[in-house]
Amino acid sequence: MKPLALLGGSFDPIHNGHLHLAREILRLGAAARVAFLPNARHNFKQGKVLLDYRSRRELVAAALEPGMEVWDDDADGSGYTSDLLKRLQLKHPGRQFLWVIGSDNLASLPRWHDFAWLRENVRFLIIPRPGYPADQKVLKRIRRKTLKTVPSEISSTLVRARIRAGKPITGLVPPQIEERIVQLYRPLLPKNGR
Repeated sequence: MKPLALLGGSFDPIHNGHLHLAREILRLGAAARVAFLPNARHNFKQGKVLLDYRSRRELVAAALEPGMEVWDDDADGSGYTSDLLKRLQLKHPGRQFLWVIGSDNLASLPRWHDFAWLRENVRFLIIPRPGYPADQKVLKRIRRKTLKTVPSEISSTLVRARIRAGKPITGLVPPQIEERIVQLYRPLLPKNGR
């Protein structure tokens, strides 16, 4: 049975780059399904996530395509990946998971909370990111699989910057949630000089 890929993050907001990655995971057969896990608490981005959890989760749910789902398991957690994965393994005994991580975050992985447990109990799905070669020292310490794909260059930062500048975000986010994203983020991102 193929594992389920877990794609955690703030999704502030979700964009076409996230969906491209999920589609590639499914297309290349790395996983049977992709579960998006929006986090309510992000220990590396404290105070930097703009939109509330409920709104971000609703946007993710509205953007999903076949083979994708959204889970609420990180809604009230500690924000630590190890705690989340321990809960998921208890909740879904025998289920295989792949934790999706970009090569840009790989070097910091040994500094994650309870890395010793992660190293022994988690299989990682590495997503190559241009300009961020995979850290060989870290790769030797973890169980992993690398997805042979090119990620999208779209980022949540780019989407927010365009909203702040009053520019369109067409093509950066799913069309069915484009207007809602602008409505939700425009008040949080006043133009410079206001």
